[in-house]
Amino acid sequence: MNFKSWFKVFFLVTGGFFIGACSQENAVEPSVYHWETNFDLTEEENLFLDEHKIERIYAKYFDLKVLPSNEIGPVASINFIQTPKQEIIPVVYITTDVFTTIDSTEIEDLAEKTYTKIKKLHPVAEINEIQIDCDWMESIRDKYFYFLEELKKKMGDAELSVTVRLYQYKYPKLAGVPPVDKGVLMYYNMGELRAYQETNSILNNEIGKQYLGFGEYPLPLDFALPNFSWALVFRYGQFNYISTRITANDLTDTTAFKQAENGYFVVQQDTVIGNDLLRYGDEIRMETCTEKDLIQAAELLKNEKNKTNNRLIIYDLKPNLYHENDKISRVFTAFN
Repeated sequence: MNFKSWFKVFFLVTGGFFIGACSQENAVEPSVYHWETNFDLTEEENLFLDEHKIERIYAKYFDLKVLPSNEIGPVASINFIQTPKQEIIPVVYITTDVFTTIDSTEIEDLAEKTYTKIKKLHPVAEINEIQIDCDWMESIRDKYFYFLEELKKKMGDAELSVTVRLYQYKYPKLAGVPPVDKGVLMYYNMGELRAYQETNSILNNEIGKQYLGFGEYPLPLDFALPNFSWALVFRYGQFNYISTRITANDLTDTTAFKQAENGYFVVQQDTVIGNDLLRYGDEIRMETCTEKDLIQAAELLKNEKNKTNNRLIIYDLKPNLYHENDKISRVFTAFN
């Protein structure tokens, strides 16, 4: 073999190796959110986690909100009935009224109490990351960012991440960039939920793509996609409430429901589903996340990656996810 032939073979072999290495480096790290109060995984949930080799679960530890006493405190704290085999990343959801209520001088104490509460609930000694979920706006930005700075001081080498909504992502100069290690772009709940003319407030790629492609975000990003359904009940054309108990199967009863041209299901007679009392004339809009829409969303978000190790987090872990294994696999593949 002459030198030119040898070099060609060497280039092809080593080139293939480096291409493979880059592809592996950029592979998606599948993750899930866990939003239930009791951490007690079912067999189906464990099978789903094993099937997708999910090593991290983002678990909501508690909500931080303004209590009826006008004090700020945690509610709905997680209860670990099982010891998880996956790494658990604590998530704290904070309502915006916390930062409209609190005085700036109290924020350091709130950060201390928040971190102490997380450590008390955490099932193992080590915490590698904490995530804060708060839909901040300009009016509370300074207090919220100060809280994040104070929380980060307590965390040592652990990472602090925050959720980032689409408008915060598109307009970082207006919304501000949180003083944290990384963000998670929440690509869902993007429509006008209470609007009668809305078609799908959970996932609408025509709306979502309007917030993408405006340059690299200043923080390293992971991404979150939805995979859940709910029913929105309207009465006299006005939003009444959300129900997670009403399913698409319930609405197949043609004696109780009739589908209108606009896609709504109209209640034909007073009907009870679980604890939901539906009255004659009520209208129901079922919203869900189809495989087609999720794959399109994953393909859109793929172009927004700004780091090599990218986590795609599915909201949220439920037993029925196991029956959608193929669907979720194709979504992870589309994001890769």
